[in-house]
Amino acid sequence: MGLSGKYGVTSTITIDATVNPDFSQVESDAFQVEVNQRYPIFFSEKRPFFMENAGIFNLAGVGDGDGNMLAAVHTRRIVDPIAGGKVTGSLGHTTFGVLTAVDQAAGRDLEAGDPLDGHDKVFTIGRAQTTFFSPGSYAGAIVSATTQGPASNTVGGADVSLHKRNSALQMTGMALYSSATAADGRHTQGLATLWTAGMSTRRYDVLGQVEHYDRDFQMDSAFYNRTGFTSGWGFGGYSFYPAAKSRFAFIKRVVPFVFMQGGQDRVQHGSDVLAVPGIRLHMARQGFFRADYVGGHEPWVGQRYQRGRWRAFGNAQFFRWLSGGGNVNDGYATYYDEVDPFQGRSRNLSAFATIQPNARLSEQIEWQHVDFNRADTGADVYDLVIVNSRTTYQFSRRMYARLIAQHDTSSHRLLLDALASYELRPGTVFFAGYGSLRERRTYQDSQWKDDELSPLRESRRGLFLKASYLYRF
Repeated sequence: MGLSGKYGVTSTITIDATVNPDFSQVESDAFQVEVNQRYPIFFSEKRPFFMENAGIFNLAGVGDGDGNMLAAVHTRRIVDPIAGGKVTGSLGHTTFGVLTAVDQAAGRDLEAGDPLDGHDKVFTIGRAQTTFFSPGSYAGAIVSATTQGPASNTVGGADVSLHKRNSALQMTGMALYSSATAADGRHTQGLATLWTAGMSTRRYDVLGQVEHYDRDFQMDSAFYNRTGFTSGWGFGGYSFYPAAKSRFAFIKRVVPFVFMQGGQDRVQHGSDVLAVPGIRLHMARQGFFRADYVGGHEPWVGQRYQRGRWRAFGNAQFFRWLSGGGNVNDGYATYYDEVDPFQGRSRNLSAFATIQPNARLSEQIEWQHVDFNRADTGADVYDLVIVNSRTTYQFSRRMYARLIAQHDTSSHRLLLDALASYELRPGTVFFAGYGSLRERRTYQDSQWKDDELSPLRESRRGLFLKASYLYRF
């Protein structure tokens, strides 16, 4: 049994709380390439309790463009909450939010003797910001704290966004300072900061950013790629608009651009250089095409590896019922092994489409193929295909069905998820769902083991019936 509640303190302040929440009706994450990834894989939040008013916790400049931190508060870090509470609202020009949750997953399935074994992880996050000058200008502050048994992490910081009315100039910045105590008692501190400035008009876009992360910076509530580096980048683009009556009238805007980035990685012990010249085309039927070349080099475990890839991407609304696109890129890549890394070459092909023949039926499908070879010998290292499919049908205003089918040849997984829902009225819903995961496994020595030669066997199967009742007073 689970219980959720919402209370409107005033017309602008709301309290949300949940105990033993269940999110079984939330759709599965789409499969992504997880082989040979230097940085962690980002999965967006889909659970309603955490999604509502989540924008309050965004920091200026974070998650925009090519910064290292994608989110200062990434609630997917709270894996299995047993309880949670949230206060969000506004007072005059100030908006604020406080989020707290207890995560049971953090202390589960750890090795015997681990000091964190059996300890839940408690998240507490506070955020406030106030606007001034114009709607695009504000200053804010954030505090994030987590505790799990003997371990703890506290982060405090501030951010600012400046945008003058009727001006093309905009500036953003943030600074965070962390203090962490590990389970063994070791204490670390670190600084993270990011500053961005740019101008955007109908003709040109100029943007620059600098960021720095101490090696010991730690923020448990955030999603970021790495620490221990300092870098900066600049972007410049100029827009051309073909004449409306020219032979190229279907092209609405042409933007040649260049992106340059450079920095020092103190963890991998080397310089990081990236240069990307390219062109973007904005076309009729919501069409878009981009082609560029990625050059430079990157450090990995004290060695320098070459970049050099051609990339192209395009999409369009071909018909009222069909939209789609694709991507192709080919060139040098790095095999990120900490013991035996090497220079490689990879090719990535992908295609996607949304088919909606009528207002009731919608089909979204995505296909991706990645091939990776050694650059010196041409030997094949891995070759994988990922397919994600999502089919929905709206029988009536109240009844809805969804089928998700996903296949990943690298991890030998086939996932099938089916869901049906009937909504009597908003908040009062009945769900029925079935899920099945198949993997290549063999039962040997009283346990299941991965086996690439085995047929796909069902490793998990689940059926659930769920009723949610909303009472208003």
